[in-house]
Amino acid sequence: MAIAAVLDGIACYFGGDFDEPTRTYRTSAIPGVGVVRRGAPKDDKAADYFNGMQAGARTGSVVLVFIPRQHEIRRALGGEHSGLKQVVYEVLLRVFLRSNTSYAEDAQDDAYALRDALVEWMRRDRTLGGAVFQAGEHITEAGADGIDVEYSQSATTAGLTKGYFEVRFAAVEFVEA
Repeated sequence: MAIAAVLDGIACYFGGDFDEPTRTYRTSAIPGVGVVRRGAPKDDKAADYFNGMQAGARTGSVVLVFIPRQHEIRRALGGEHSGLKQVVYEVLLRVFLRSNTSYAEDAQDDAYALRDALVEWMRRDRTLGGAVFQAGEHITEAGADGIDVEYSQSATTAGLTKGYFEVRFAAVEFVEA
């Protein structure tokens, strides 16, 4: 499977159906996710953070799915010249948040709740909707170790709190080679 197909499958799992005119995934079933993207937007639209949410939602997000690295090894099930190759993709979910909460601490709590929702969504289907063989599992060959999350400190300006966190995991695929 081509890397673009893996990327599309993962983005679809987290963001719902692909919207051709906007090049985004706009029907996420995950609370707090407005839009999922496969690339950084040229125009960061504030409305995307709250897409599909009830009016007055206090915190929304845009999730950028990115694969910065892949690793491939042979699984010699078919001998020296045939068999399976294991392809391990390092996947990053870059989560950008905007919050209208009165307190930055509430915005941070919303970030933690969104992290919990994203990880729970991954646990529902280790194939991420059939996008890969498995994701979020321990894979020593690629250096991935389950699901890692790294948070940044949020910042508030003019009543708007912005935050960021990143969910890092390995996604595995097997191909005949």
